[in-house]
Amino acid sequence: MLPSIQEIMKMRKNLGVSQKDLARSVGVSQSYIARLEKGEINPAYDKIRKIYAYLERKGQNAESMDIKAERLMSSPVVWAMPNDSVLTCLSTMRKSGFSQLPVGGRGNSNMGTVTESGINDLLVSGTPIESLKGMNLRSIMSEPLPVVGKNSPLYALYPLLRFFGAVLISDSGEIVGIITKADILKAVEAYG
Repeated sequence: MLPSIQEIMKMRKNLGVSQKDLARSVGVSQSYIARLEKGEINPAYDKIRKIYAYLERKGQNAESMDIKAERLMSSPVVWAMPNDSVLTCLSTMRKSGFSQLPVGGRGNSNMGTVTESGINDLLVSGTPIESLKGMNLRSIMSEPLPVVGKNSPLYALYPLLRFFGAVLISDSGEIVGIITKADILKAVEAYG
């Protein structure tokens, strides 16, 4: 028995497969997949079977890449402190080569995230460059990055990285590393 449309949609999202990629892989249009997921059409059995078979293969491929988070992570984590000025943070980003930094660090706290694009958004919205010197990260940081254990499998990180630029890695409650989308791509390329 095939899963329901809702289950197939959840499966697609959990695997990080876009509607466009799914459509191309099974020979239908992206709008067909969108209408299917909204419940606007009643699909033929053979179409659902093809969609499910494709997603099942993708899931098996992801699970066969038995790579643990610990193997992919960068360590040590470069942290920004909540009372750092925005300019200090930008300097740290430039020196480290990162476009985002977790905010916190001391006492293993994970308070928020600051990104180059977030700082650019401030400037585009009219914040004067001079004010960045006195502005601290606490006032501009976004939500904290998710934290997973060092033994988390690669495929479990895909859904998180769809919504966050990075994932922090912990070992016995201590944050010991970070994985970005670029790290995932390097792992996939090395595996292939």
